[in-house]
Amino acid sequence: MDLLFEGVHWIIEIILLIFLFLFLWVCVCVRSIRYFWKFPMPSSMGNLIAAGPYRNRAQPPSMIIEAIGAKPGMTVVDLGCGSGLYTVAVAKAIQPDGVVYAVDIQEGMLEKLRNRMKQDGVENIFPILADAEGHIPLDDGIADAVFSVAVIPEIPDPVKAMEQIKRLMADNGVFAEAELLLDPDYPLRRTVIKWAERAGLTLENKVGSAFRYVLVFRKEQT
Repeated sequence: MDLLFEGVHWIIEIILLIFLFLFLWVCVCVRSIRYFWKFPMPSSMGNLIAAGPYRNRAQPPSMIIEAIGAKPGMTVVDLGCGSGLYTVAVAKAIQPDGVVYAVDIQEGMLEKLRNRMKQDGVENIFPILADAEGHIPLDDGIADAVFSVAVIPEIPDPVKAMEQIKRLMADNGVFAEAELLLDPDYPLRRTVIKWAERAGLTLENKVGSAFRYVLVFRKEQT
């Protein structure tokens, strides 16, 4: 009986090792592809990525709300809003007078955001179809805070996108950039900090760990 149990134990360990190897192999392949080919997450996957308790635990909206110091009356820009998990949470935190401008490059994502707004009864969000590398149709200095969640590394020229972010920030505004290790485009913190510095932003605070982090920036003082 002991020999049978030991044999089953070894088989289970071998199967787990095989699955682990395959998972790591897929991760390496995906990261290699994404390194050379930058593209936004397909809108068809928007609800899947933001659904369920996993995302709320691994990368909760509260991290963003705290990082930008969300309070009623603020004007916030969500760059790469996707299906709106974080957009809606921030919009609720800045009610009744605050507004969120939700920017995404895909109309499909904005439609998912509109559906989430209806479900949650949130009306202080304004969806905007725009490319972060181009010109976002918002006035200079409009935002008390800008945030993005696992978006900047998807953009072919992240520095150019951060220059747009800087343009949108009020003089005392903040920019919060959040990343998660499980994301195929995950960058090291020092990489994001270098991008930000090249765009004229200065690191003010960093929270979290290597698994998940939020970096908070302000404009360089001239």
